[in-house]
Amino acid sequence: MSAKLKEGKMKYPKILGLLVVAAAALMAFAGTASATITYTGSAYTGEIAADSSSAELDGTVDLKCDLEVKGSITNGQTTIPLSTVHFTNCGPDTMSVINNGYWRFDSNGTLYWEELEVTVLTHRSIFGFPVTTHCILFTHPNPGTDVGTLTEGTDTIHLTGTDLTRRSTDSGCGSTSLLTGTLTITKPGPLVVH
Repeated sequence: MSAKLKEGKMKYPKILGLLVVAAAALMAFAGTASATITYTGSAYTGEIAADSSSAELDGTVDLKCDLEVKGSITNGQTTIPLSTVHFTNCGPDTMSVINNGYWRFDSNGTLYWEELEVTVLTHRSIFGFPVTTHCILFTHPNPGTDVGTLTEGTDTIHLTGTDLTRRSTDSGCGSTSLLTGTLTITKPGPLVVH
């Protein structure tokens, strides 16, 4: 068999292999880029606001707070830069936001919170002595931390008890705390992600 004939036979499997890899890469990209947030049937542009009176951290650090979240999107984009994140009415404790981060929805309505960082101060009494514990908790960058699910066509986001990771702070913080509760979308209203 001549060298040219062998070379020609070897090119086709290589080219076919490259085409398969390229097609797989395009399909993966298309799968992440195709989700859209709609409101009343159209790609939504404007503010998204949500709040909760039952956001809880469960774990070594336990507290219940009101939570307010706001951000804006254009043309149904599914990554939402958050302009406002407030945890208030946490009883004797405080939860302050260091970095608001981003919300990102996938096409199934799963909510990922990217780059949220909060500092928590809990105030307890141990044997009659006041003790304050300082904790810094965060969510991961891209793809983010899966924190909940939007019930399609409703104004409800269920926070599913996802671990927020602890930075190196007081040992009384434990390694993680679970974020749970229900958020209600107050603006614009029921959303669909598809």
